[in-house]
Amino acid sequence: MRRWTKRIAITLAIVLIVGSIASYWAVQQTKVVPEFYAKATNLLPVQTREASERLQHDVEKFQSDVGRLGSWSAAFSDAEINAWLIEELPKRFPRLLAKGMNDPRIVIEDDCVLVAARYQDRRFDTIISFEVEVELTEEANMLALRLKNLRAGALPMPLNKFLKGITREAARGDVDVKWDMTQAGPIALVNVPREHPGYVASPVIVESVRLVDGVLLLAGHTGSLAEQVFTPRGPVHQFVSYNPRRNRQESTAIR
Repeated sequence: MRRWTKRIAITLAIVLIVGSIASYWAVQQTKVVPEFYAKATNLLPVQTREASERLQHDVEKFQSDVGRLGSWSAAFSDAEINAWLIEELPKRFPRLLAKGMNDPRIVIEDDCVLVAARYQDRRFDTIISFEVEVELTEEANMLALRLKNLRAGALPMPLNKFLKGITREAARGDVDVKWDMTQAGPIALVNVPREHPGYVASPVIVESVRLVDGVLLLAGHTGSLAEQVFTPRGPVHQFVSYNPRRNRQESTAIR
């Protein structure tokens, strides 16, 4: 009996030690700062207000260009986007700050955007990061966003547990997110608005989205023929679980 008691006690002690080591390791992993996050912070423009205003001016010009008949294109740098996030995000999205998210940064690489932000509450102080790959789809103006490598510091996190939260928060910003469930993971499907009260002409159709070392490049056409002759330029995501026809029928029924 004593021998069994001793074995049980030793086993419990080993479990507690291993559990403590695992917990300590996990906590330490959450404290790791991604290299790209530190790099993006170091490369911020000295005058973030001026850089943010330049981006705002470029966006306004872009909105004016896409609202006219014909072809259009635009380029936005990650440095200016980061400056805008610093200056404008707290004013426009105070809800994120209230939830403990602050200091967001992005880095645009070839075919990929690295995204990160600091998350703080009473228990944690960590950098949440993930990667985004963007593809067009067979449906005009529907973008497929592949989210992957979600981490808290260096600790991997299961993306599937956050899908409802992502959908809910996006809806609060008037962005309708649908999910295409694939073997490689969930794909967020997001529609780019085709019309706007300020546009002289419509619809606005996106034909190309490119990510090239620090720059987001967009191109497309505006006008009644643009949608009819829509041909995506670049990689095209093939739907797996998402059914475009069923979605159109549901949208029509709601109206």
